[in-house]
Amino acid sequence: PCRTNLLFPFVTNQAGFDTGIVISNTSSDPFGTVPQRGVCKLNYYGGTAGGGAAPGVQTSGVVTEGQQLVLTVSNGGNLGITATPGFQGYIIAQCDFQYAHGFAFISDLGASRVAEGFLAIVLDSDMFGTQTGRTGAKSEVKAH
Repeated sequence: PCRTNLLFPFVTNQAGFDTGIVISNTSSDPFGTVPQRGVCKLNYYGGTAGGGAAPGVQTSGVVTEGQQLVLTVSNGGNLGITATPGFQGYIIAQCDFQYAHGFAFISDLGASRVAEGFLAIVLDSDMFGTQTGRTGAKSEVKAH
C-alpha cells in the first residue's frame, strides 16, 4: 500500500505554547503523478500536563489530493481531528497516500513573542531503494 510516515519531533500545548500542524497531500502536481487520497493516523508519544498519558491514536477523514489536514494541539482541526490540550511530546503521522509533507509551527499563545516552524521528517526509506528504512515504505518513489 502507498503510505507516507511523518515525524513531528516536538509538539506542545504546555507552558503557554501551542503547536499548529499541517499535512499536505501533494499527489496532485504538474508532473503526471497519479492522484491519491487517504486518511492519516496521528500517533501521540509523550504525556499531558500533570503527568497524564498521551492521547490515543486519532484517524482523520480522507485527505484528498491537493488538500491539507490542518490542526492545532489545543483546538483540534479539520477532518475529524479533536483537541489534545496539555499534550507535549512527538507525533508520528501515518498517511495512506504517497507524497504527504508536513509543517509544524510552535508559538506562544497569540504568537506575540516567540515562534518556530519546522518541516516534518519523512521516516520512509530513501528514494532509490538502496536502504531499508525503519518503516519499510517508499513514499517518494513510483508505486508499483
